[in-house]
Amino acid sequence: MPFNACENPQTPNPPELQNLTNYNLLTYHCLMYIAPGIFPDILSLYNHLSKNVWKGLVFHTPPRFEAMTLYGDRMAAVPMPTAPLFRGESVFHEQCLPSFYRRSWSPLELLERQVQLEDFKLMLQDNPEIREMEEGGLEVNYIGLAQHYGIETKILDLTNSFMVAAFFATTTYDSLQGVYRPVLHTVSYGVMYFSMMGGHSNFGDDPFIWPIGMMALRRPGEQRGFGIEMNDQQHDLNKYSGVHAYRFWHSPDATMRIWKECQGGSLLFPFDPMAEKVRSMRKYRIYSEEGLRMALGKMTNLNMFFDTARVALIKMGCAFVDRLPFAYTDKEIEYIQNLYRKMYSN
Repeated sequence: MPFNACENPQTPNPPELQNLTNYNLLTYHCLMYIAPGIFPDILSLYNHLSKNVWKGLVFHTPPRFEAMTLYGDRMAAVPMPTAPLFRGESVFHEQCLPSFYRRSWSPLELLERQVQLEDFKLMLQDNPEIREMEEGGLEVNYIGLAQHYGIETKILDLTNSFMVAAFFATTTYDSLQGVYRPVLHTVSYGVMYFSMMGGHSNFGDDPFIWPIGMMALRRPGEQRGFGIEMNDQQHDLNKYSGVHAYRFWHSPDATMRIWKECQGGSLLFPFDPMAEKVRSMRKYRIYSEEGLRMALGKMTNLNMFFDTARVALIKMGCAFVDRLPFAYTDKEIEYIQNLYRKMYSN
């Protein structure tokens, strides 16, 4: 087949294609003929953004945070830079929704989820780094952190690292094994969401973007986390102002390059005691009675007394104890303190 069979000979190759081989160029132009506007792989999308949209875009940098006063005089440790921001997904969905909006909830299911959030917050308040941040006047985004550890929230994750977003855009999550697996087929496409304004876009009617990632918890820190605090009126990223969705074809070569850069995901998911605590809490459904009391205090619309709610949740398979079941141990706190002395010796 002639090279120009799927190409308009009057149209020059765009900049992101300059380094592709003739074979890959042919593949690209054939794919564009079938589905216009889809990049041949995620790396050519990066080249396009770095050359034509955000000059000098850096693929990935070490985590860096600055204490900043945000809207409403809220001060937080913010991942830098605050723009642009990305979100990667291996499949395009007509609605890009936070985990909370991907299913329907019964009143008791909502109550159990709120108990999970309360116990999660109680656990974190024993983390010496979290305590130090709050004592220093920095806000801790507990809901955003809960989203990073698998609890369903109304927050949609973003990152300031193209590489981090690219990892999630080129992998699928195996919930049975609890691991991410690279997408190695070529018959589907993923999507990279791009927000040029990022954290500077908190105006108008769109939900606000707030920082999540911090040095106190390594997972969201390594992932440079930001989050859009969606609400019941607006919770679809595809309708969010100033966010553009770029589609790309999955390519085994590009996927494996991203996979190796992220060390198979271990770079983005370093050891963190909190990850195992949340996993155990959700698996065994063991909660503190204090967490239930706090949840009922926030869900006053249920009009349920403590004992009634406790019995109802036990019938659903939950269990309650008079202490925090997955609190940090002394050895875990010692590990956290030693780690941060080593990482931030000054």
